[in-house]
Amino acid sequence: MTGRPPVSKKSWLKCFFLKTYFAIDSLRKFVRVLQRFRCFQRACGLSKVPHLSTFSRAAKWFWKQGFPVFHAQVLKDLEVRYPKL
Repeated sequence: MTGRPPVSKKSWLKCFFLKTYFAIDSLRKFVRVLQRFRCFQRACGLSKVPHLSTFSRAAKWFWKQGFPVFHAQVLKDLEVRYPKL
């Protein structure tokens, strides 16, 4: 056991929305952004940044649950425009 608290589904959703909103094209890059900028960690409700493999497992789980369809609809409903960094 790593001693890290479990990440809530709500926090995972926030992470993946943030990744999409800022058009970060890989989980590896996103993990680096979270490690570098604590404000994004706090915005996602993370006390520590999970390991890349944990993000990968969470992404696979969300994919199986139909998250991409839900995600696309929410972004459309919110009229989110993707900024370029």
